[in-house]
Amino acid sequence: MSKKAISLALAAAWVVMAALPAAASAQEIHIDGFTSFTGTFGKRELTFTTLPVTCAQNGVNHVSGSFNPGSTTTGTIEYDLTECHTINSFFGITQPCHSPGSPLNNTIRTTATFHTITVNNKPGFLITMAENTIECPGATFNIAGSVIGTITSPKCDAESKSITVKFNATGTSQEDKTYTGVDYHLTNNGTEVGLIEEVTFQSATAGKLTCT
Repeated sequence: MSKKAISLALAAAWVVMAALPAAASAQEIHIDGFTSFTGTFGKRELTFTTLPVTCAQNGVNHVSGSFNPGSTTTGTIEYDLTECHTINSFFGITQPCHSPGSPLNNTIRTTATFHTITVNNKPGFLITMAENTIECPGATFNIAGSVIGTITSPKCDAESKSITVKFNATGTSQEDKTYTGVDYHLTNNGTEVGLIEEVTFQSATAGKLTCT
């Protein structure tokens, strides 16, 4: 093969590599130093094709979790959500929503696992929800699937006792949902659901966010 042909072949290969989606090069991030964490946060909104279910619009939601032993990328998490409600579309009144067995008719408890990732060149959390049911007057939602949020604080290579993760959606479409070429989103009986919230996790010990 001539030098000119080799040069053209290398140029073509470079173009192909440059055109690969960003997800193809997605990597894990590591949070060294965090073990267990807790936190409180405000409004959480699940957006459906009908009306949303909102928790703690003017109150407080609670979260707790921990990294798996020896892991800096994976763990478990639990949410206790308060003042959960939807709005009756016919009468325009607020109605409480709850998970089965909740002590109050407007509280929801949700468990999940998490994995720290890079998404769209940003550090993020991939949270996989345990399947859970939300019961509202006249409507029952069955939530399943995974959702991606981005870490807004701290920055890469910084140490902190807190981590802030933001989830954003337009309607039922999550802002960030592709990782390693796979789309992740929450569903209600197979229909896509959006999640909007911003939560800060607090740890007793400082952790370092390492983006690789």
